[in-house]
Amino acid sequence: MTSQTATTWPTDVLYRFLTIVGATVDVVPQPSDALPDRHAAICRGCDATYPNAIGVSHHLKDWAQTHSQTCRAMPRPTV
Repeated sequence: MTSQTATTWPTDVLYRFLTIVGATVDVVPQPSDALPDRHAAICRGCDATYPNAIGVSHHLKDWAQTHSQTCRAMPRPTV
């Protein structure tokens, strides 16, 4: 069994998925003038991104969860 410590999420993170090696895949808003309700999922290990045009769809969350279950990129160090 693994243990997990509580950490504070960045304020823009709506959903967070933990990868198998400890990085995260975050669902965050990425608004633009043309698409104010745009969101994306970003892997904080390998930088893979899944953009979503409008809202937080189940496709976006499914991609984030699936990616987190297979990504083996290590979390970036904090300085």
